[in-house]
Amino acid sequence: MSGWFSLLLVSLAISMDSVSVGMTYGLRNMRMPFLSLVVVAGCSFSVVYAVMTVGSTLTFWLSPEWGKRVGAAVLVGLGLFTLWRLFSPRADSTSQDDDHRQKEAEQALVSQFRAFGLIIQILRDPSRADADRSGHIMGWEAVMLGLALSLDAFGAGISLAFFGYPPLSVALCIAVMSAALLALGIALGRRAGQTRWLSRLTWLPPILLICIGLAKSIT
Repeated sequence: MSGWFSLLLVSLAISMDSVSVGMTYGLRNMRMPFLSLVVVAGCSFSVVYAVMTVGSTLTFWLSPEWGKRVGAAVLVGLGLFTLWRLFSPRADSTSQDDDHRQKEAEQALVSQFRAFGLIIQILRDPSRADADRSGHIMGWEAVMLGLALSLDAFGAGISLAFFGYPPLSVALCIAVMSAALLALGIALGRRAGQTRWLSRLTWLPPILLICIGLAKSIT
């Protein structure tokens, strides 16, 4: 599998959350100015570049062969974890006790780490990024959204560093992909009747990550 084609597929897979978030905003007729999209892209770039820089330093401790194995394992693990998150019974549970414990845990986390708590809440409900209920995602709201959408890039960034990809190129690719898919999701969300089938494809990105990881491990 071509190295740059693999990079494109990984960038697409880890940025697919941007489509679902964008669709949520489109369905609620929320707007995101171009500058906010740039902020989201900037957050993705910063996070991925920082993570890959750290990952690149770790490659000095591993041989190229072991680095490739670790990178492949991280991609497969990230895909499996995402599948588990999608299909685990806990995610679909309607138990009041579970909901109560989850809310208590979130409140405790928010009280201790407000910024990180807000990022977690945005991952569960993208509309929380619109803190002032203005219908527009702007300023620090775009920063929080960008950080939330960057979380999946942590593992993938380290993995790509082990494969020898340059941090700058990867960060740019993921940043552009994240902003573009977010804008696409908003546009699709405004045509909800034509895009319901997209909700059935949530399993595709993690499967893609697993396949790429397996392909990298045997080539």
